[in-house]
Amino acid sequence: MVLLGNILYKWRMVRNQLIHLYLLQRYRKSLKSVGQGVRFNGICRVTGAENIEIEDNVHIGDNAFIRGEGGLFIGANTHTSRNLVIYTHNHNYEGEVLPYDNSFRFRKVTIERNVWIGMNVVILPGAHIGEGAIIGAGCVVSGKVEPLAILGAVPGKVLKYRNKEHYQKLEQNKRYGGSNGIPLED
Repeated sequence: MVLLGNILYKWRMVRNQLIHLYLLQRYRKSLKSVGQGVRFNGICRVTGAENIEIEDNVHIGDNAFIRGEGGLFIGANTHTSRNLVIYTHNHNYEGEVLPYDNSFRFRKVTIERNVWIGMNVVILPGAHIGEGAIIGAGCVVSGKVEPLAILGAVPGKVLKYRNKEHYQKLEQNKRYGGSNGIPLED
């Protein structure tokens, strides 16, 4: 049983190295910039690569999902755990249909140098994580995180409310969005 465990462990290490080499080669061609020693530690999905800048010695954990259309900067020596989600844009909930339309709002995400990001972290459009910060597992990051701050999971809170008149107007006119916010036809 121990032998089988060792074989599977070594296979996983080889598999991850092959995935890293493939992704590094693929993203080196499409990212806006990629520094030295960048490491993809498993499978990850990246869109909007042409708007993403990654400095030296950045490690991105397995199963990352990164939407870079709105711009993303990741500073040197930043390391992330698995299941990282970064969004740099969001659907427009003040558009022409409900619950949102097919247009987007773009906001750059900045992650400064020497940041450690834990497992299952979600980073929302417009977030700015200061130098040396630590983002604990399970956090949802929005707004500014001060340099050297240690952020832990907190209960959810209301950030703001939709424009009530706009919402009621769209509801009254039965303006709804289908897949990806594309307006449904009457």
